[in-house]
Amino acid sequence: MHPLLEELHHYHQTISVTIDQMKGLLDKLKNDVCDAADRQQLFALLESLHGEAETRHHQNEELIRRLLLTTRAPVHPRVLDIERDHQGFARIANQLKALEHSSHTPREIATFIEDYISKYYDHLDSEEHIFFPLADEWLSDNQWQEIKRQWQASGS
Repeated sequence: MHPLLEELHHYHQTISVTIDQMKGLLDKLKNDVCDAADRQQLFALLESLHGEAETRHHQNEELIRRLLLTTRAPVHPRVLDIERDHQGFARIANQLKALEHSSHTPREIATFIEDYISKYYDHLDSEEHIFFPLADEWLSDNQWQEIKRQWQASGS
């Protein structure tokens, strides 16, 4: 796998650890055993998924995706959806932040966040198993050099 794809993959692994931590807190929230500190930690983890590192990560993926679309690669429809997913996640993140001080029940909040996590994992899966292999196979050394010139350090 190209080193830039490996960097993206590493970021996905890091995010997965954060999401796993969130899942444990969501279980507490659903079972009404979540105290204020747990709730605060849950929302801090959720916010950490949408910082500058996430923005740069998505921008880097878009560099690759746009260049991949200029090749003769048999582009899977899921690759075409990646940009829309990234935009959607930004909108959803803002909506989820608002849940912290909402009147929703803990169970409702957990359901909203679990739905988001499910969509996020589906997105990661399509990148890891469809998008990254296509890019690795179809992008030339010159194209990778062009991507590298525009690449933003992940900071993760």
